[in-house]
Amino acid sequence: MLGGRCSNSTMQEPEALSWLLNNKNETALATNRFGRTANAVKAVRRLYAAGATRVEVDVMYDELWRIEEGGPYADGIDVTVPKEKSKEILAVIRSLRPSGWHEDDYDSYEREIEADPAPSQTIHLWWE
Repeated sequence: MLGGRCSNSTMQEPEALSWLLNNKNETALATNRFGRTANAVKAVRRLYAAGATRVEVDVMYDELWRIEEGGPYADGIDVTVPKEKSKEILAVIRSLRPSGWHEDDYDSYEREIEADPAPSQTIHLWWE
């Protein structure tokens, strides 16, 4: 586990791109970072283009009043990072400016992913 943000967990949450595209909430993911859902869709697509093998929605809020206003909300995602694509994916993550990450974290995460014998890691990203 990297700084409480990375794991080999196999527990699956909803796939993010599908969840976002099917969500009627106009601000479904981390509104304070992405604003409109369309911007969050672009971010998830960038993670996949960089080589992420899966992006999942984490910490969903699906209270009745949210559903009535358009759909559920999430403030975080889990990104599965294959070892061979860690540099490219971490560059995208850096551009997304997740909460709790500091500039020197990216290099240390890349080293830890490389050192781990697992073929991939799952990194948790969230925005306050």
